[in-house]
Amino acid sequence: MEDRVLFTLNHILQKKKRKITLESRLREDLFVDSVDMSMIIGDLEDEFEITITDDEFADVVTVNDIVEKLKARGLSDY
Repeated sequence: MEDRVLFTLNHILQKKKRKITLESRLREDLFVDSVDMSMIIGDLEDEFEITITDDEFADVVTVNDIVEKLKARGLSDY
């Protein structure tokens, strides 16, 4: 699952040319803004075939927080 999340973030943020790790902070390290976050959520919805509300990810700070939120929904690699 971590690889799928990292791939999604790399796809969305490729123009920012930042190294993305599970420990990367979205706003401080990757400079993710609200538009980026909407695109990330949209891509994650497509990738995992789920619906995510903005509120669900409002408290996400790191890339690993995204992974943990998805795992908490019972998602895993398949």
